[in-house]
Amino acid sequence: MPEVEALYALLLDRLGPQGWWPAETAEEMIVGAVLTQAVAWHNACRAIMELRRAGLLRLDALAVCDASQLAPLVRSAGYFNVKARKLVALARHITAVGGVPALAALPAAEARAELLGVYGVGPETADAIVCYALGKPVMVADAYARRVLGRVGILPQAQQASYASARQWLMQALDGRGDAAWFGEFHALLVAVGKHWCRPTEPRCVECPALRICAQGCRAEWEKQGDGPDRHGAS
Repeated sequence: MPEVEALYALLLDRLGPQGWWPAETAEEMIVGAVLTQAVAWHNACRAIMELRRAGLLRLDALAVCDASQLAPLVRSAGYFNVKARKLVALARHITAVGGVPALAALPAAEARAELLGVYGVGPETADAIVCYALGKPVMVADAYARRVLGRVGILPQAQQASYASARQWLMQALDGRGDAAWFGEFHALLVAVGKHWCRPTEPRCVECPALRICAQGCRAEWEKQGDGPDRHGAS
């Protein structure tokens, strides 16, 4: 899709590489994917530091833990009792199937299905793990991506409402577009735009790096400057 190419190139030029995922190992990335659910990344980072100090950033170490041991360590990530149980369940499952290398050897769809069968792993978390930890070209169609791509005019309105519909449409539209690094960078760039400019309410369109090719942003600017179609009586 030329529109995607243009958006990716524009954001990469304006924002630079985002350096995702900020983890030293694939196992640490997997842990981070669970801890960052419904919480700001800096809070998840504090929990990761606690786990590192305790020598618990390895899945084999987490697999033999009791969730009650982990809960105090991941308190900063919120929902800490639930997340502790999720970490133990995921660590035990991945360890049982042969570890990260065995999971990475599977086709993306099979690896994703394995992860979705684990307690606490939803579609967004599974896709993040498959893309960033297992190195598969998978699109993470989170709320940031759906909002930005919808407003820019790439993702049709009918596909914006749910994760599943957006993911299906994007995976088909971007089939063969790039490797895991490309998909990971694209997602990271969309998150940056969604966090800082393309907000759910009161988006900062004037300052947004995607303004030049954003349908909604350009329309807002036209109307603000008095040059929009409604100001001229056109339909």
